[in-house]
Amino acid sequence: MRLSLSNGLFSRLSFDRNFAAVKQLGFENIEFNMKAIKKEHDTNVYREQKALAASGLNCLTLHSAIMHVKDPIEVHQAVYFGKISLECAHALGVSLMTVHSDVSKKLPQNVREKCLNEIFNDEIKPFAKKLGVKLALENLSYTSTGFGKNVEQLEEVLSVIDDGSMGITFDLCHHWKPKKQTTCLESMGRVSAMFTWLTGLTNPSLSQSKSLNHF
Repeated sequence: MRLSLSNGLFSRLSFDRNFAAVKQLGFENIEFNMKAIKKEHDTNVYREQKALAASGLNCLTLHSAIMHVKDPIEVHQAVYFGKISLECAHALGVSLMTVHSDVSKKLPQNVREKCLNEIFNDEIKPFAKKLGVKLALENLSYTSTGFGKNVEQLEEVLSVIDDGSMGITFDLCHHWKPKKQTTCLESMGRVSAMFTWLTGLTNPSLSQSKSLNHF
C-alpha cells in the first residue's frame, strides 16, 4: 500500500512551497493535480519537473484538468484539456491519470453517451495508450453538475468508455455530503460490490490517502 496526497490542496502556492507543504505533512508521494498549474493549457512543465526532483517526492498519479461538457459543442474543449493533461503526465513520468466524467447530467442519456464516446473512445484513450499512461475514472463531487457521482452513474459511464483498460479512483471526500448519515463500512461495501461487478475481483486496493485506485 502506498499513500499519496494531492498537491491540489496547495495549488495557490509556488511549486517549491507546494511540494514542501506535502512533505511537512509526512507524505513521500503525491498526486499531481493540474489545478496546480496556473495555466492548465501550459504543456511546458520544466518548472514542475525541476521542483518535483528537488523535493524528493514521488509522483504516483496525475489528476486531469476538468473536462466540462454542458453542451455537445464543448466536446472538442474537453478533448483538448484531456490531451494537455496526458502530455503533462507523460512529461512528469506518471503512469496513471485520473479523469472525471464531466458531461452534464442534464443532457439526455443518448447525448451523454455520444459525448463520452467522442471524448474517450475516439480521442483520450488512444492518445493515453500512445503515451503509455493508464486512465482511471474518479467519482464526481456531490456538488458537481456532471454525471458520474454514484455507483449507478459510474456503471453507466463505464459501460460506454471501458473496454477493460480503465481503472477506478474512488474519492471518499467526493462521496460524502456533510452530516450524511452513512458509515465507512457501508460505503466500502457498495464500492467493493461495484469493483466486483466490474472486474470480477473482490479486493480493491487502497493506494491514495483519499482515494481507492483499482485495475
